[in-house]
Amino acid sequence: MTDKKNTTRRSGEALTRAIYTAALDILNTAGFEKVTFANVARQAETARTVLYKRWDSPFAMLFDAVQYFSHDGSDDAPAVDFTGHTLRENLISIVNHFHVSNPFMRALLFELGRNSPEVQKIFEDMRQQELFYMERVLSQAQLTGEIKHTVTDYVKLMPFNLVLYQAIISQTDLTPGFGIELVDSVVLPAIMAQQN
Repeated sequence: MTDKKNTTRRSGEALTRAIYTAALDILNTAGFEKVTFANVARQAETARTVLYKRWDSPFAMLFDAVQYFSHDGSDDAPAVDFTGHTLRENLISIVNHFHVSNPFMRALLFELGRNSPEVQKIFEDMRQQELFYMERVLSQAQLTGEIKHTVTDYVKLMPFNLVLYQAIISQTDLTPGFGIELVDSVVLPAIMAQQN
């Protein structure tokens, strides 16, 4: 007769949270090269097959983990409320919302170098999400009379591209002060320049 382990099987939200927590912990303590399905499964106390069924690669799992915790595991982006705030406040909020860790940005840079279709899809999804947020912020600013016209996609994507540049190329931490300076010195002037 075999002695079976008395373990509790997790599923759903608890399992997802454990996997994402393990993946990000490994990334931040050991680096991207150690984020493997085997290591994450071990730390999350689950089977590797669970991970293989849900993600095509460890990077896809990491990307989902960052998305999960950026929303605090709660509602999707459409639930964010931009009413009752100024254009400046909403822009700062967005810049801070899209801030992710430098280890993740380095992993992203590594994956970009591989030029995989998966990473290209992730970038396109990010671009669509960024444009969605900016459309909502700018529409709110039009409703309150802060601006009269929307702006080009180039200007809409500017804050996100600069955050990406700061994290990947400069490799410095993104502080709340950076977000404020970015909005005040670059993004707001660019938006206002297109209001004539």
